[in-house]
Amino acid sequence: MSEAGNLLPSLYEAERVGGWNVGMRAASHAVLARQPLPPGPILEIGCGGGAFAAELAEGHPQAVVVGLDLRPEALAFAGAQGSRATWVQGNLLRLPFSDESFALVVALDVVDQKGIDAGQALAGIRRVVRPGGALLLRVSAHAWLYGPHDAAFNTGRRYGLAEFCAIVRGAGLEPVRATFANSLLAAPIVAMRLLQRWGLLPLSEDLYADGTVNRLLGSALQVEAGWLRRRDLPVGTSLFVVAVRPTI
Repeated sequence: MSEAGNLLPSLYEAERVGGWNVGMRAASHAVLARQPLPPGPILEIGCGGGAFAAELAEGHPQAVVVGLDLRPEALAFAGAQGSRATWVQGNLLRLPFSDESFALVVALDVVDQKGIDAGQALAGIRRVVRPGGALLLRVSAHAWLYGPHDAAFNTGRRYGLAEFCAIVRGAGLEPVRATFANSLLAAPIVAMRLLQRWGLLPLSEDLYADGTVNRLLGSALQVEAGWLRRRDLPVGTSLFVVAVRPTI
């Protein structure tokens, strides 16, 4: 794979049904489940093909749910899936919304993308969150693990837990929960990433399709989702942070 980010357009259909994607959405819901949410609109930044925003719309039937993405092809795909969510094209760094518009903002694998300053992005997100409102954030974990997989998915950097929480606080937000995910299969995932870095395992779209490996990852994440509803996980290749905008 010769160009960073060139896997992204092929993910929109797999995002809906692929085992890993379904499992990561289950984990995301589980991380958020313990956080009390004020009533009000919900925004997902970097919604891609819209699968998670559609689930938020289904799970919060009284809330307006907005999915925002920079890519028109992502929004076209999302709009064709029949969700009641609203789809908006826009830039993370220039959010096209008024101050304090949303009770919940979700940004999964967004502020760690290439060309994004996480602190700047989070400060912009804070602007559109209501005081007392919440953010659900997910980034790739462990800087030492960065490699060809990250470049193919346009990931700019990976973060440690303390490092990322400090960036969140620096943007005027307060982390209330931080946990790893992709924990059960962390060891084989790390091995695969290192083999890719060393050129011993080529990147392939087939590797990320809904095959045996994908289903195995998805099953492991479904188990983790059950754990994440009750406890934080100490290891993993993904990092979740739930933060709130202080009321004062």
